[in-house]
Formats: sequence, structure tokens, C-alpha cells
Amino acid sequence: MGDTAAAPPAISIPNSLNLPPHLSAQKYFFVCSLTVLAWDTIVLSPRTWRLLRQDGWPILKVLHMFLTVFLPIEFTIVGVAFFDSEWTIPVSSFVYSSFYVAEAISLRKMCHKFYLFEPICTAILLGVCSVVHAIRIHAIYDRNRTLLTGMSALVALQIVVTAVCCAFYRPVPLLSEQGCISGPKHTWVGVYWLSATLVYTASLGFALLRSIQSLQVKPLNPWKLMLRDGLNLYAAIWIANMVNMLFWFIEKPTGDADPIKTIVTSMAAIMTTTMTQRIVSP
Repeated sequence: MGDTAAAPPAISIPNSLNLPPHLSAQKYFFVCSLTVLAWDTIVLSPRTWRLLRQDGWPILKVLHMFLTVFLPIEFTIVGVAFFDSEWTIPVSSFVYSSFYVAEAISLRKMCHKFYLFEPICTAILLGVCSVVHAIRIHAIYDRNRTLLTGMSALVALQIVVTAVCCAFYRPVPLLSEQGCISGPKHTWVGVYWLSATLVYTASLGFALLRSIQSLQVKPLNPWKLMLRDGLNLYAAIWIANMVNMLFWFIEKPTGDADPIKTIVTSMAAIMTTTMTQRIVSP
């Protein structure tokens, strides 16, 4: 008998581990976003506590506390949907029991009912952050009514645009066990983030202009000026939103199941919220 080498057994990799490159990148980047969220939550806790102990409930304090509670709740739920493989579990794997068939169908329906959660909640976060920016810019310009009107118009435009765009999201058609995420039906849905970026561009521009004007009263070097007026916070928000917007309009997905356009959205939302909280409570 001749020696016959036995063929190695075929290795079956579950879909939850066998991820396409862009989906794998989005999962890793989402973990990074959650790490940033956890760190900022810890760092901001003393400031939040000091703000909470102050008398009264002015509007900025209310908005700050809302962001403190709402942000981690949203992304904890989004993270569960993204990483829990049972959200897209196939019905065929449960054919031996009518009970499990019903359960699997329910899980599939759960994803189709859930996918609008992230765009709607993120639109709320961005709307609250933009209101904070409008109030702060109004304050540093000595309550200029014309400026408040302009910023309010931009914020109102953002709220309307993001609300409309939520109707044009869809569940990304991932394989079973790969989680549940939402994506845009069309590229133009990126105006969701364009509207927010316009607000933060105006906010950064007005804050920078006011800081430059203040140099006539008290000259400072650029580093001290940046830290005194929080220009680094406004700039960080603008950069996060600009990078995210460029991903939306420049990156080309390879197919309907490619989530490349939404890779940066979670980080942009978290950075915008936590930096806005620092603007309220420096």
C-alpha cells in the first residue's frame, strides 16, 4: 500500500470572526471610540460633580447633564447591537424547534426595528451640542442678537436636515452573526453630517475671531490664548466632524454591505459631545 497523506480537516470560521476588511476596521474603531468615551467619562466626572453642586439649573447645566447621561446610554446599546452575533442569527440554524424558529425570526425583526436608533439618537446629541455652541458664542460676543439669530438659523437647519436624513437610513445587509448596524441608502445622506459641520465651522470661526480681538486688550502667546479660550476644544470638534464628512462623500463602498462611509461616525459623535461638555465646564 502506498503512503497516502490524509487531507487536513476543513476549518469552518464563523461569520462573527470572518469579517470583510471594512467591517473589521469599523468594529476595531468602534472599540477605540468606546475607549475614548469611557476615558472622557472618567475625566469629566469631577467637573460634572462640581457643576451639579452649583446652585440653580441654567440651560447650559441642564444640557451638560443631559449629554452626560444620554451619551453612554446610546453607545452602550449600539455596541450591544453591533457585537451581539444573535441579532442577525439565521432562521435555518433553528429548524429543529418551532420555539427557536420564532425566536430567530424575532431577532431578525429586532435589527430591522432597531437600525434607526443610532441615527436618531446621534441627531439628538448633535442638536443638543449645537445649541450649546450657539449659546456660548452668543455669550462671548456680549449677547449679540444678530449673531444669536445667525447661529440659531444654522442650528435649526441642522435639526431639520438630520431629522429628514434619518428616513434614508437602512440596516446594512451583513451576514448572520455579524451584528446589526445602520447605513445610508444614498451618498447625499451625508448632508446629515454636513449640516452639523457647518455649525461647528461657524462656532470655531467666531470663537477664533473673538480670541484674536481680545489680544488688543491683553496680549498672549498663541498657546496660552488657545488654552484660555478653549480653541483646542472647538478645533477638535471641527476636525472630527470634517474627517467624518469626508469619509461620507469621498470613500466609495465596494457593495451594499460595505460600511466604509460610517466608520468614523461614532468617534465624531463622541468627540463632539465630550468636547462640548468641556466647553460648558472648562
